[in-house]
Amino acid sequence: MEPFLMTPVTNPTNEAEELYYRALVRTRVIVELTLGVVKNRFRCIHRFGGELQYTPLRSAKIVSACLLLHNRCVSRSIPDPNNHLPEEDMPIETHVVGAGDRGGTDRQTRDEIIPEFYGRKGV
Repeated sequence: MEPFLMTPVTNPTNEAEELYYRALVRTRVIVELTLGVVKNRFRCIHRFGGELQYTPLRSAKIVSACLLLHNRCVSRSIPDPNNHLPEEDMPIETHVVGAGDRGGTDRQTRDEIIPEFYGRKGV
């Protein structure tokens, strides 16, 4: 794991860890929904609509272009022609799956961040 990847606390034991976990879940939901909307609009980056058969660098450029075009569509209120679900009906997962505690620098970084940003100061 990389130190900049925030991993969930498997079993939060205090208020700071619980606040961190909730923030991580909310952030992950937003990121996953956003990526789902972009992959729906640009089927070439969705694994069921086709996969990018290019080098990682070229694929990253294509994904960046899709994100840029998506942002432009959103700013100009251009609807997604593939969207069949109203936004309020889109499924939301509220449990962080995967990563977890794996030790190493990612856990050390996380354990430094939690009290700094989620601990109660002056209380």
